[in-house]
Amino acid sequence: MSNENMSFMDKLMAKVDVIAGPMTKFGQIPFVRAIVNGMVSAVGVTMIGSIFLIIYLLGSDGGLTETALLPFLRPYADDLALVNNLSMGIMAIYMVIAMGSEYAEIKGFNKTTGAVGAFFAFILLNYNAVGKLFVEGVTDANQLVSALPTNYWGGAGVITAIVAAAIAINIIDVCYKHNIRIKLPDSVPPAIADSFSAIIPYLFTTLICWGLRTLAGVNIPELIGNMLLPVLSAADNIFIYTLSYFLVSLLWICGLHGDNIVGAVTNAFTNTWMVENNDAFMAHQAIPHIWTPNLNRLFMWVSTCWPILFYMFKSSKKLPHLKPLATICFPPAIFCIIEPMMFGLPIVLNPFLAIPFVLTHTITAALTYGLTQVGFIGRMYMNLPWATPSPILGYLSTGGSIGGVLIVVINFLIGLVIFYPFWKAYENSEVKRLEEEAALEAAA
Repeated sequence: MSNENMSFMDKLMAKVDVIAGPMTKFGQIPFVRAIVNGMVSAVGVTMIGSIFLIIYLLGSDGGLTETALLPFLRPYADDLALVNNLSMGIMAIYMVIAMGSEYAEIKGFNKTTGAVGAFFAFILLNYNAVGKLFVEGVTDANQLVSALPTNYWGGAGVITAIVAAAIAINIIDVCYKHNIRIKLPDSVPPAIADSFSAIIPYLFTTLICWGLRTLAGVNIPELIGNMLLPVLSAADNIFIYTLSYFLVSLLWICGLHGDNIVGAVTNAFTNTWMVENNDAFMAHQAIPHIWTPNLNRLFMWVSTCWPILFYMFKSSKKLPHLKPLATICFPPAIFCIIEPMMFGLPIVLNPFLAIPFVLTHTITAALTYGLTQVGFIGRMYMNLPWATPSPILGYLSTGGSIGGVLIVVINFLIGLVIFYPFWKAYENSEVKRLEEEAALEAAA
């Protein structure tokens, strides 16, 4: 087919095919492969947490509605929330252990040594002191329980998990390659020999991670937030808003919880703006602000994860493993609980989906803000729960704006169009990979 006779989509597919090779090579970089495999290994925990989170939202007052939709679950609400807190709430813990194990296997040494080393590095990078837990009725400070805060054990701690795995596994690998370790006789059981072999590499890991966090005072998530502060604290305008969600998407695609990191900077003033909007509405005045905490729910995830979920079902004939994953991810995705997809497909560090993911969120952020500015979408003045399905949230939080529903549909369709050529390239790459693996198994 001549270039003149090619449709726009064919031309776009041709451009994507050109970069498909480098995308595939990027995905095969050992460290990237280890991080992705580690995230996928931990996805079972996040899926369980997502299921319990949905049940909790349905069975608690103020979850999705003021009064619980399933009131018989109300007495068990805290118990249901506990499972989510101990799964999704501390998912960085599961991920760093899995990343360490996967990376160690790729490097060619004991997986348990890698998992323990990565987790140890994670703890050292997180803490420069052990806190004390308040105990009711106890006044003697010496009787208080020692405790480690879990602020960075959830999504906000994934960046630290990645750094910890990189430091620990590479130190162990270098030490082993240069024989910088304690070697015991061959007669010693392997488990004991491996433990002694890891002492010196663990010591170097300690010195680096302890030095960074305790001596240098480097808090990795806070460092990133402080770097973004001058950029994002400027004003409520379309340029800063669009830039902020470009950064959010860029962080997410790297495996970092973009909402938590950027939100640490922006939430202070967006929450204030929501209160001011509500006060203005109650006083029958013009609503002043566009940028509110939930405006992103009208484009984020509905323009990326929802289209990807659609294509996962569509591609399940060629890639059968996608159907059960899509089926499990579907209920949480309705409520914009997207961790199972982000880390399960995964979307994170997926070279084929990175470009459309960032591009789509950036375009739809600008469009959503702009249409709110011109009045197509009503300005939000009701702060509904974050997990409210996007079309419902768009309608209710704006006081009944039909534009708040239509923009969700529009952004979904934009995502379908932008993702199509990139998804086809991803699908072709996965089909080829599976065929090569089948051929190798048949030859063996």
